[in-house]
Amino acid sequence: MKLFLLSLISLLIFSGCSSTPIKEGEQYYTYLSRDYLQNLDFSEQDLIPTLIDNHWYYVREDGKAIPVMRDDNGEADKFREGLARIKINGKIGFFNKTLDIVLKPIYNFAFPFHNGVAEICIGCQELNEDGHSMLNGGSWKRINRAGLILEE
Repeated sequence: MKLFLLSLISLLIFSGCSSTPIKEGEQYYTYLSRDYLQNLDFSEQDLIPTLIDNHWYYVREDGKAIPVMRDDNGEADKFREGLARIKINGKIGFFNKTLDIVLKPIYNFAFPFHNGVAEICIGCQELNEDGHSMLNGGSWKRINRAGLILEE
């Protein structure tokens, strides 16, 4: 009987450790469980940057979450001019504060918007040397908030 109880307790402990609070949802989004959301304080903000399994997400109070690109300091990308960057399968796009995708993740790299313009790269590759990232090759362009390429 003691062996049975010990086995049951061990099973409960280890099954709880390996579970993730994320439920799969529509494309680009995940949904956090109610249990996980109870640990977050939405009293002062509508979106909370949250680190889950070494990935940043912006989370709404209803549990809808979107993966966020890391900034240079390893933190969740900040909103600039109302947009933040999303990174899905190595491609970067932009979303707004209601978590709507404004520009789909199609760029190999993109800098944040500044004065209505973002620099993007198509075809560049990220190289990591000594813990530092560098971009190599590709075609650099400037886009507006509608995703249209601007003339040089």
